[in-house]
Amino acid sequence: MGVRERKEREREQRRFDILESARVAFGKHGLEHTSMDRIAQEAELAKGTLYLYFKNRDELLMALLVHDFSLLIDEIEATVAKRTTPQEKLISIPGCFHDFSCRNQVFYKTITHLNMQSLVAAQEASELLEHFRLVNARMIGVITSIVQEGIEQGVFYLSQPIEMVVMEMMLALKGAMVIVSNGMVPPALPLQDLRLILHNMSCMFIRSLESPNTPACSMYLFGDHNHPLPSMVKQ
Repeated sequence: MGVRERKEREREQRRFDILESARVAFGKHGLEHTSMDRIAQEAELAKGTLYLYFKNRDELLMALLVHDFSLLIDEIEATVAKRTTPQEKLISIPGCFHDFSCRNQVFYKTITHLNMQSLVAAQEASELLEHFRLVNARMIGVITSIVQEGIEQGVFYLSQPIEMVVMEMMLALKGAMVIVSNGMVPPALPLQDLRLILHNMSCMFIRSLESPNTPACSMYLFGDHNHPLPSMVKQ
């Protein structure tokens, strides 16, 4: 390994270590109250060194989001690859999203508590923003390919463009996570396990997409009582 390659690897390792230190700091102090000073303290670095890698706190948070989002999609793709039918593939995605969020509270808080449009806009035309868009497009591509597979197999029937269907599905699931995480569920309604809510919403989407000729299957109906569901993401 040459000197240049070694230095580049060391730089990438330092950048990764900073992201992990930021994750710890955000977890300790919250997204809104974690400053670059606190991240530098957690990373045991001079603040000036921190600024050599990230120009501000929002850029660091975006880099952490892109990193985690990529890991999530890796898990989703691996999970989907083990499923057979388009229905099974679609219904596995929300559960994968939920379980990843349970293991990564900073990621969960970022996508449910922050104004993502403001965070994205703050990056302007940066390389990091382009990475975020590519990762987001990758997520959309996974869902789109599953719906397209269902259409080709004759089990899904769409009355509107596939892009609209995928967008509506993602917005509905994201909305459910935001509503539950921010305590916006009406008091008169029982607060169910978030994973179960996402599962049931996926069932409704699948049933709405299915062709009239698709045989009904109980595994796509509400609540899989044969498999215990993890408890809801901590608030």
